[in-house]
Amino acid sequence: MALALKRRSVRRLGAGLLAAIAASLALPVAAETLALVGGVLIDGTGGPPVRGATVLIEDERILAVGKRAQVTVPEHATIIDASGKTIMPGLADMHVHLLGGWDGISVDMLGYQRYLNSLLYAGVTTVFDTGNVMPYIIQMRNEIAAGRLLGPRIYSVGALVDGPDPVWPPIAFALSSSAQIPAIVEQLANAGVDAIKAYQGLSVPQLQSLIAEGQKHDLPVIVDFWGRTGSYDVAATGPHAFAHMPPRHLSDEELALIVEKGIHFQTTLAVKESFAFRRLDDLSFLNIPLIKETSPPAFLDQLREYAQAPKDRDRLQRRLDNFAIGMASVPRLHKAGVMLVAGTDAPYPGVMPGESLHRELELLVEAGMSPLEAIRTATLNAAVLMGDEDEWGTIAPGQRADLLLVDGRPDRNISHTRNIELVIQRGTVIDREALALDPETDPGFLPGTAVDSGAF
Repeated sequence: MALALKRRSVRRLGAGLLAAIAASLALPVAAETLALVGGVLIDGTGGPPVRGATVLIEDERILAVGKRAQVTVPEHATIIDASGKTIMPGLADMHVHLLGGWDGISVDMLGYQRYLNSLLYAGVTTVFDTGNVMPYIIQMRNEIAAGRLLGPRIYSVGALVDGPDPVWPPIAFALSSSAQIPAIVEQLANAGVDAIKAYQGLSVPQLQSLIAEGQKHDLPVIVDFWGRTGSYDVAATGPHAFAHMPPRHLSDEELALIVEKGIHFQTTLAVKESFAFRRLDDLSFLNIPLIKETSPPAFLDQLREYAQAPKDRDRLQRRLDNFAIGMASVPRLHKAGVMLVAGTDAPYPGVMPGESLHRELELLVEAGMSPLEAIRTATLNAAVLMGDEDEWGTIAPGQRADLLLVDGRPDRNISHTRNIELVIQRGTVIDREALALDPETDPGFLPGTAVDSGAF
């Protein structure tokens, strides 16, 4: 529910005061016209920041953007003083699974609001769910779009399309014959999914047939073929994107084909780091506010136990190697012109919904991208992946008003994306304080049974 502010003479509110008003009412604060004035603008295109910028918002859309002298602010507007802050687009995590839990296997569907809140709290205003219980995620997506449920905009593939023995049986179609493909794709299309996800149990001919059938319904295909990700035969089928960075160094021929076919990559470095226990070696990161203030204490306790359990050294080394290959692939793919799109594969151990996207951006910069290039993977590139770049992803007139006000200069230090002071979604100021998890009022749901077949 939104509270409309009365029209009156120009009001100048600092971000802290506006948030305090929202918190006192336990409601988002909306105004027909908002003006963010005096901040440094990062528009999401990768272009240079603009100092002293003004962003004018009206009726869920960005009305005008420019230097203060270039934008006329109406007298009735609510002004948010952005001096000393950075204005940037809301962020997008384009590889998540909104099944809850913390370990990537067990689920907490009853606690869905926890995860939606943690995403918005971290400034993630858009997500792409890449595998879920289809009726559940489609209902969630539709209710958020209708404004009856608070959460980030959701895109979804619905259920995976896997081979005859799916790795994740409750969230996958079991495909044993190509003859099943038309009926499966029709069912996905009728459910209203935004894309199709082909999983590792499929053959290359089956993938080719799935892509062709998806085209009949205007449904792009995202591929997660594990060790075959990026291989020449898979790339030759022309999927829209690969769900992860390649697990091995691609040959020059494979890379050239990927560029020729215009195939994109979701980055998911955060989950590779998780599997390699690289971040879990020092659990002090669990005190980061974006984690501590949104995570159930029981989940954090279980994560600590997991991190301290004995490890298989050979398996750990393989995963360290896989993470290193993923990091090395970033500059090579980027230099070749392959579009990279930020995604985390949350949730997994240490890969928390919301916070993990900021970690993903840090890893992209560590791998060799500039901060502005990394931000673009979670803004404009994310929108391009879904074919909606005219709707969102940048700060420009006509775009949907999903914006962040952050303390610092993320263009200079990517970690400053974490310093969120204000989240605006569809032109509405979100009450971040109300999004923080309160252990006293949280129902305390614990993860249920696993969704995998034991083969993962």
